[in-house]
Amino acid sequence: DLAIVSGLYELFSNNALIARSLGGLARAMQPGSLLIYTDQPWHPQLEMIARSLTSHRGGQAWVMRRRTQGEMDQLVEAAGFEKLDQRIDQWGIFTVSLARRL
Repeated sequence: DLAIVSGLYELFSNNALIARSLGGLARAMQPGSLLIYTDQPWHPQLEMIARSLTSHRGGQAWVMRRRTQGEMDQLVEAAGFEKLDQRIDQWGIFTVSLARRL
């Protein structure tokens, strides 16, 4: 099995929702299955995006929830995955990580 979660978790500020999502993925995946997930630990245009775009939440400002890589990795680990690898762009804005279902 392979699951990919890309550009989703930044839309939700509540870690309980992220944990619930990751837990559901873990329950649906066989041990040894792979998870690819993204994170935005930093973004230089966060305020401009928030002021320019409206979100999926009834027209509220589009405020992305940045998580440190460590915070995101802890959520993934708590759901039953082991992080295997990570890539990050040259500016430190976007990460792509690979984890295995334990």
